[in-house]
Amino acid sequence: MEQTSVDSTARRIKRLSGIVWVLLLLVVVNLVVSLLALFSPALLTKRIIAMLPQQFASSETTGPEAYNNFHDWPLEKQIQTASVIAIGKWQNSDSTLKCIISEVLKHAPNTAFYYKVGAEFRPGNQRVKDNTSYGDGQIMFFVGSPASFRYAMSFSGDRIAGMGDMPINELRELIRKSAQ
Repeated sequence: MEQTSVDSTARRIKRLSGIVWVLLLLVVVNLVVSLLALFSPALLTKRIIAMLPQQFASSETTGPEAYNNFHDWPLEKQIQTASVIAIGKWQNSDSTLKCIISEVLKHAPNTAFYYKVGAEFRPGNQRVKDNTSYGDGQIMFFVGSPASFRYAMSFSGDRIAGMGDMPINELRELIRKSAQ
């Protein structure tokens, strides 16, 4: 009877020592991974990104930083990149010029744009200052989906000063050609 008790205790000790070895192995692996992450995060990041599905691992930047200096880009690139191009006309309201969407020149397919013709685009509003000309409205460029405001330039009559006094109809034609 004493022998079976000793055998039973020996088996339990062997099982416990096996579990301790497995736990020790897990602690060592955890320590190695932590040290790798501490001393070479770029290497670990590249490996993790390589394991992600391609749609998440894309290196193409689509955040706001991708559109830095949008105002300096050539007009053709601005038109091609913009998901929405709209005309906002000024409407006097006390000491504020309200920007009212009067026309959408470009609206890329599957782009969420939360303004309709006749809607006020509040971020485009201007406080009226004495002796300042604001023109008749502004041409506004939006990027991405949902469309996010990126750049605007004023126009007077049918001419866009920021585009070398280009007629608005010429801009319409450039937008039409870029869609083909």
